[in-house]
Amino acid sequence: MGRLEAGDFAQSVLGARALLNVSPDLQLTSFIQYDDETREIGSNTRLRWTFDPLGDLFLVYNYNVIDRLDRWALNATQLMAKVQYAVRW
Repeated sequence: MGRLEAGDFAQSVLGARALLNVSPDLQLTSFIQYDDETREIGSNTRLRWTFDPLGDLFLVYNYNVIDRLDRWALNATQLMAKVQYAVRW
């Protein structure tokens, strides 16, 4: 239960996490969340691959759907890639 000057409100957020370690160098994580106020489901999935002791590759996928008129509609989707490498000398 929340309280604001404009009035009180109640909001529930449900979430679940999953982690899969395929190997010491390959990891898949996912977080899914549902918000009953906006009636939206959002997911964030990340693949991390350690291709070198000094380097990692990340692939991140975000997917959101919203319940509109009792039908699920795409709200947003995003795919990102990141390479991280440490240079030492």
